[in-house]
Amino acid sequence: MKRKIYFLICFLLVLLFSYTGLQKWMHIQKTLYNMRNQLFSRPVADMLAYGLPFVEMAVAILLIFVSTRKLGLYLSFLLLFLFTSYVAAILLGVFHRVPCSCGGIIDSLGWTAHLWLNLFFLFISLIGIRYHTIFMHEQGKPKTCRIE
Repeated sequence: MKRKIYFLICFLLVLLFSYTGLQKWMHIQKTLYNMRNQLFSRPVADMLAYGLPFVEMAVAILLIFVSTRKLGLYLSFLLLFLFTSYVAAILLGVFHRVPCSCGGIIDSLGWTAHLWLNLFFLFISLIGIRYHTIFMHEQGKPKTCRIE
């Protein structure tokens, strides 16, 4: 049962990051506008607008392959932690300008729903890391985790 949950977690994270990454690339002008409307300087906003979709797609690809899945899970957790922290800061009123640059359906969520969605994915990425560690230990192979 744990292996099925582990596979489902990896699948959901691949869907999340490939969807958001593709949405940002497909609507790069909107992504650029939203990033430039943040508190970041223009060079930082441009770097994020072009770099974040690439990073999200790279994480999705890392999660697909057994040999890179561990790295993908840790990067998923890191990205989700950063995104969740940002949304929490918005809800606490830290920023006065708060455009969402997530893309697609996620763009239409309110900030509270956004926080819950991020917390859900943050939580399952942590579970994915834990299961990955358990399966590596069971197999005695430090770099692989086969799903059967």
